[in-house]
This record gives sequence, structure tokens and C-alpha cells, in this order.
Amino acid sequence: MLAKTPAERRAILHEFFEPTDEERDDGIKMPTAAHRAIAELVRDGFIKVLVTTNFDRLMEVALTDCGIVPTVISTADATKGAAPLVHQRCVVVKIHGDYLDDRIKNTEDELASYDPVMDTYLDRILDEFGLIVCGWSGEWDQALRAAFERCKSRRYATFWAARGKLGARAEKLLTLRGGHLIEIDGADKFFAQLQEMVEGLKDSKAAHPLSVSAQVAAVKKFVAAPEYRVRFHDLLVDETSRIRALWESAYTMEARPVDAATIKARFEAYDASTGGLQHMLFAAAHWAEAYNFDSIRQSITKLVPSNLCSGFSVWLEMNKYPGAVCFYAASYGAMAGGNWPLFKHLVEGRLTHSGRDENVLEHLGAITVVSSETANALHPQKRYTPISDHFMRLFGKLSKVEDIQREFERLEVLLALQYLHASQTGNRNTLRGRFVWNHSGQSIQKVQQEIEREGDEWPPLKAGLFGGTKDSSASLIENLFENVKKMANHYW
Repeated sequence: MLAKTPAERRAILHEFFEPTDEERDDGIKMPTAAHRAIAELVRDGFIKVLVTTNFDRLMEVALTDCGIVPTVISTADATKGAAPLVHQRCVVVKIHGDYLDDRIKNTEDELASYDPVMDTYLDRILDEFGLIVCGWSGEWDQALRAAFERCKSRRYATFWAARGKLGARAEKLLTLRGGHLIEIDGADKFFAQLQEMVEGLKDSKAAHPLSVSAQVAAVKKFVAAPEYRVRFHDLLVDETSRIRALWESAYTMEARPVDAATIKARFEAYDASTGGLQHMLFAAAHWAEAYNFDSIRQSITKLVPSNLCSGFSVWLEMNKYPGAVCFYAASYGAMAGGNWPLFKHLVEGRLTHSGRDENVLEHLGAITVVSSETANALHPQKRYTPISDHFMRLFGKLSKVEDIQREFERLEVLLALQYLHASQTGNRNTLRGRFVWNHSGQSIQKVQQEIEREGDEWPPLKAGLFGGTKDSSASLIENLFENVKKMANHYW
């Protein structure tokens, strides 16, 4: 309405793309996190061709900042002098033109068709490459829709990332391509996470399972430096949120039937959905510094609903189980890595569930998290410590130690000592574990020997655990032995 010719339109639009010095300092009209992430994917060889309906040069700036000089195709003429796509490192195809060129397309008539040469070039791209579509509604660009509709090949996948529901035209194109819809919060977060996962896969050099390897590799990268602490936090908390959303949609508290088979199936579903987070927490706990501690603890406590809702009691009590398995995975990782400050931070934490604010071990201890009857649905025969036995089997996949039984029982002894320390009473029952009935207390004796040998220099004591002194821990050890003796007749 303001300009009747392409040249006049270009002149008006110019100021919307060129940042002033002040805007540049404020990061306005500059590449976004999405542009930067895409540029890094191009740099690493994962993306070769970028097709955009935008006039701006933000993508080119981001690529240049990554050390890449792209071939830019913004007119039909430019396709004639371009090298074949297979021989290009990066091609940016600006199918509606560049804001410095009078031949931009942005009216309905102009968007109705492309030059035949540009159509041919676009047809090759749609035929020879898989697609990630993001930021395109599919509503206004008639010529681009026609290019999708012309392409008959389905040799590579199409992924369409969108906020909310696609429109009817976009939905039709997605179906035509046999594509997959990905619901996202925004392009910045989507491409940043995609780049992190792809980089994690590249660094991990592991083929299976792909998602877990990528997540663990990303954790190891982000936990290594304080400048990544926000990304580290987001990585863990986003995974926790994804898991919670899955449960809320898939596993109701009113599900029927309620029998041993369905209970076991839900345990297995919880294990499967938290498998990636277990590996992430185990890896993170090895190396975490103090600025990471709260992120690790939050990712665990967010798995536990603070209030009970209505439903069958067995499903309600099992609500805590995912938090328990992740708590043990993180605690095991901290112990395995000798990260005793984090171990202390975890075991001294508080947790609110069903209106009770208590030490985390009261809620998430293996012997307390669910009833024995519920827990024994995991096993073909009744066990003394069914959840402990199950965790030990699971955690054999987390680490490569030769004797997972010895290491897991050591973890349970340390948790039992902390439980006694937190209880502040000498006659309270302990947090029972496999060490109570297995090996006649040898696991307790080994910890006792460590304390006697190293005294106040024992690393857990130096971190402030168990009262922080040899004497205080010796008293807890004695108390633990007494509790085990009281339970001896029950087990032997």
C-alpha cells in the first residue's frame, strides 16, 4: 500500500534489516540462537542447503561468524553460475530475494509463481535432500507449496517443527511428504537443542542407544565449565519436564486393572522413561561443581508430585518411584566419582510429598518408597529388599565396575548411615538394604575399616557427612550393626 514498485518497497524495507550501532550493541537485528545453532550444524557438515523465504542476511552473518562463506542464490540467474549442490559446502537459497535487490517477492501476485529456472533448482533440493521445516506456515507462498506438491520422491525424511497445530495447507503438505510433526516452544530453543544433541552424538562415538549417548555427551560437556551452567540446568530440567508430561498423559491414577502384571508394567514404563535421565545424572554427579548441585537436585525432586490426587493407592504410592530411581542414580554417580560434597547435598535434601516435608531418604529410600507388596511385583519370587535388588540390576548398566553388588551395597550402607544421622535417635530402625541380609554385614565392615584406616581424613567425613568426625561416624556404625542384629531373626 505504501510503495507501488519493487524498488520503492525495497527502500522502505531496508531500514528494518540494517541495525544501527546502538541496535547492534543491544543484539537487535542480529542473528538469533537459532541462526547460530544452524550455522554450527552447517560448520560440522550436518546441513548443506538452507532454503529461506526471508529477505534478511542474518543466516549469512551467522555462517560467516562460524568461518563459512556460503553460496547465496537469491535470483534465477544465480543458479546458472552455481556449482552443483553436491560440491558445495553450504548453499543459502533465498527464494523470495534479498533485501538489497529490487527483485524481492512479497506481494500475493509475486508469490504465485517462480521463474522456471528457480523452480527447477528448488525441485532438485526437495527431491535430493531430507527436510527440516521451521518457521513456515505454508499459507501464503503459493509457488513454494506448488514445489512441494510437484515433488513425488520420499527418499529422505521430512520433519516439520511448529508451535501449536499446523494449518490445513501445511498439514496437507506434511501428509504429502509423509513427514513427522515436532511440537516446539520456539525456533531458538529447538535448534539449540538439536545442535547440542547432534554434537553430543558426534562426541560420544556410540551408536546405541542414540538419544542416551547424545544426552550423556551433552551433560559431560556442560558440566565441565561454569559458563555452561544454565545450559546444564536446562538440559536436566527439560528432560524432567518431558518425563512428567509423558506420565501425566499416559499413566492415570485410575487405571484398571490393578494387579501384579499391570504394576510390573508400570514399573518398567517408569524405568524406560527415566533411563536417559538416570544416565545423565550418573554422569553429571561424577564431575558436578557446587554451581551444578541445585540443578541436579531439582531434576530429581521435580519428578515427585508434592500433593496426592485421587486414584488407586498403588498408583499414588508409585508416584515417588521415578524420583527414587533417579535419586539413587545420582547418589551412586557421586559416590563412584568421589564427589562427596554433591553426595552430601543430595542426601541432606528435603522433599515435600502428600503434605509431609521430610528428609529425602524418608520418601525416596529404596525400602520406603513403595510397600513391599507393590515392590515384589518386580520379581517372580518374594524378595527381602525388592527395590534394592532391582536398582542394583539397573545400575549395572550405568557403570562398568566388575562388582556392582559390592558397590551398590556400599552405597546403601552410606545412605543408611546418613539416615541414622538425620534421625537423631539411637534406637530408630535403619534404612534397610541388601547389606542387612547379604554377606553377614561385610559391607558395613568394609566401610568401618575405611573409617578406621583414614580417620577424620576419610573423604566423606571431610565433606561433612555423618557428623564430620571419626568418632561421630563410629557411633553411627555401631548403631547400624545393632539395627542389623535386631533384624537378623527376620532374615536368617
